[in-house]
Parts: sequence; C-alpha cells; structure tokens
Amino acid sequence: MEVLKYLEALQYESADTVMGSIMSATDFPALAGIEDACDVQHSTTNQHDLEQIERYQPMFYNVAEHRLVNQADVLRLLDLVTQKQ
Repeated sequence: MEVLKYLEALQYESADTVMGSIMSATDFPALAGIEDACDVQHSTTNQHDLEQIERYQPMFYNVAEHRLVNQADVLRLLDLVTQKQ
C-alpha cells in the first residue's frame, strides 16, 4: 500500500475522496463507525445526518460521531489496512 500517496492526497483532496480511493484499493474493509452515505440515508431517521448527507453528497459518513468523514478517519483507515498487510 502506498501510504505516502494517500497522505499527500489529503493535502489537496477531500477526506471523503481519499477514503474512497483507499476503500476501493483495499476491497472496502469495515471501519467501525464509518458507513456508506447512501446506506445511512436509507436507514436513519436522524435529521442532522440526513441534512449533512443531502447537502454534501459524500461517499462515506461517520455515523458514530454524526459527521462527514475527516482526515482522522482516513488516518484510522490507513492504520487498519496497513496492519492487515
């Protein structure tokens, strides 16, 4: 895994975009608290979550903290996938 490539991408890409690239390259590993935004949109009644997803149209959503994914989530994902190698 080219960790440096993804860390550099965080400089100019959104955390959501970088997370999508990592997820795609690593067969979508499960990351606690992070879910596909479309799945969240269809399964939640939390109005805040629904508004965030509708407004920003993310690929992924942090359901544990009711927010868009951020750089910390990407770093957590990188840690997870590098530990599995």
